[in-house]
Amino acid sequence: MGKKAMDHDELVEAMQSCLELLYDQDFQILAQDIGERAVCGRLAMLMAATFPQHDVDIEYNRKGLGIEPKDIEMPDENGNLITSRVFPDIIVHERGNNLRNLLVVEVKKSTNTVPDEHDHAKLQALCWQLEYQNGLFLRLSTGPEANLRSVQYDWFIGPVINGL
Repeated sequence: MGKKAMDHDELVEAMQSCLELLYDQDFQILAQDIGERAVCGRLAMLMAATFPQHDVDIEYNRKGLGIEPKDIEMPDENGNLITSRVFPDIIVHERGNNLRNLLVVEVKKSTNTVPDEHDHAKLQALCWQLEYQNGLFLRLSTGPEANLRSVQYDWFIGPVINGL
C-alpha cells in the first residue's frame, strides 16, 4: 500500500502542533533560554511522533547512503559561490536516499541577535540543491517572555520530487 504524501497545508498544521506541544511540555527550557541544540533535540523528539513514516534527525550531515557529506554552494561576503558543509538543525527525511527529503528546519532563538538572512539563504540552497521539498526557519520565542504566539515562521518551498 502506497504512502500518502503530506501536502504543504498538512505540513504547516503538523509543525504548528509540534510547536504547541513544545511550548506546553517544555516551556521551562524555552523560558530559561536553554541552548539551541537542547531545544532542537526536544522539538525533533516531538516531530518524530508526527512523522512516523520518516526519520527525524538533528544535525544530520550526510546525503544518500551516508558517505557523501551535505555540501551546498552559497555566496561568500563578496558574492562568490563557495562550497560549504552544512549541519541542518532538524531534518525529516528517509535515511539512505534523497528521494523523500520532506523538511529541513533551521531554528534560532529570539534571544539570538544574529540576523536571519544567512539561515534563509541556507534553507533555499538546501531545498534546491539537496532537493528538500520544504524548508522552515523558526525564530522561537525564548527567555522570560517566551510564548507560542511570538514564534516567527518563514517557509521555503523546494522542488516536487516524484509527486511526494
